[in-house]
Amino acid sequence: MCLELLDNKVTYLGCEFLGKTLKPSPMCPPICILKLDHNNFGSKGLNALLAGIQCNEYLKTLSFAYCGLDQECSRGLFEMLIYSKSKLEELILTGNNLRNEGAKMVLSGVSAAKELKKIYLADN
Repeated sequence: MCLELLDNKVTYLGCEFLGKTLKPSPMCPPICILKLDHNNFGSKGLNALLAGIQCNEYLKTLSFAYCGLDQECSRGLFEMLIYSKSKLEELILTGNNLRNEGAKMVLSGVSAAKELKKIYLADN
């Protein structure tokens, strides 16, 4: 139910594999909490991961604190947040570099997210 890979040097390739593994399917493990804090995979890695998880109906908590993200991943986060069947309740993006434009895009998705209760954007 919970997958935490904190400071494990997860790369773009690791994110791509995780995305394929967590893609909704009958074989998909029902992961509710995914924490990848302190892995410097950047926006390219997050976009690869989001390709698999943006339609995941099980995830309740996602944490990407201090992962080297910039505004290039904000569109993917927006699309994940507006997914109508999303059960995401908490999104942690602390310590990245989303800047103004990226944060605005993410917050646009927050306005449409039905289940989201907490979002952390400090130090962006």
